[in-house]
Amino acid sequence: MKLLKINSGKRIFKLNFFVDTESDEAYAALRRQVKKRVAELFSENILLSFIAQPPLTCKIIVEAFYYDPAVWQMQSVSEGENGTAIFRNQNAWIVVGNVRSNQNISCRGNSEKAFETLSDVLEKAGFSLENIVRQWNYLENILGFDEKEQRYQAFNDVRSQYYGSVFENNGYPAATGIGMNRGGVIIEFVAVKGDGVITSPVDNPEQISAHSYSEKVLVGEECLAKTTPKFERARYFSYSGKKQIFISGTASITGENTVGVGDPVLQTEVTIQNIQRLYSGEVLQKLADERLEPKYGHARVYVKNRKDFHAIRRTFKKHFGNLPVVYIIADICRDNLLVEIEGKVILE
Repeated sequence: MKLLKINSGKRIFKLNFFVDTESDEAYAALRRQVKKRVAELFSENILLSFIAQPPLTCKIIVEAFYYDPAVWQMQSVSEGENGTAIFRNQNAWIVVGNVRSNQNISCRGNSEKAFETLSDVLEKAGFSLENIVRQWNYLENILGFDEKEQRYQAFNDVRSQYYGSVFENNGYPAATGIGMNRGGVIIEFVAVKGDGVITSPVDNPEQISAHSYSEKVLVGEECLAKTTPKFERARYFSYSGKKQIFISGTASITGENTVGVGDPVLQTEVTIQNIQRLYSGEVLQKLADERLEPKYGHARVYVKNRKDFHAIRRTFKKHFGNLPVVYIIADICRDNLLVEIEGKVILE
């Protein structure tokens, strides 16, 4: 989200392209074109994600992720759209990557293949699923159905199957589950382990944890067992004096019910209130013995309907001013949700 200064010494290792394409053919052609151009511009292996979510202000937005080689040693395990990079600092490791399945099969089938690849990638890097602290789940046609099976519910069922009981001791990752226009299933992840690493779930007392939702807010065939979305509202991470909170995709939900149906301004206000509760003074006191000052680092704002963009942007800017933010059109996991916001809070 930040621009690198010339000769800063920091190196880009990952690029996320948010793109507006009109067809599967145009999406595939753009991916080929971008891959070729990236290979021409960078001598290092670059991790790539092509996410079919139209930006609201242009045709393509690129997020660049970078690291400081003076602090971290990087090893590229794989590259491209199923790429992984491992970073080491003394006795701590961070692995960042993305996996993708875009076969002509159901969302359940693509989800199974993506999670199978994710498990293999982590194992190859010496990690396991329980080391994941942040995850992004992009689903083509998230609100749609494959015959009678709702697609987001199918993804949640597969996620629950692969997660099993590995997160029982210390909570689930922070996560975003969001729609995209095409591309199958993409999973991006950050996993950490090592000496001095502290990570713990962060709850919003005004919301029921997503992994504890009741059957009434889960969509799909009533006769089938339906699993809940396995993620935390946020997750605290601390290492080597650096502290931050990963804010999951957050929407206008109180308890487990949508608030402000049909009202994009009210939904944005409630969403921001939910986010702010995740780094309130009360929450921060529980996370660390020292006094911590929160600073919201950056945000993505997912907007369901283009016509609501200006109202949502005005409301966001009222609270966060000129904070770096990307506005993207995307379907959200419930029909009646109009906006979803995610980000990261730096603690100083």
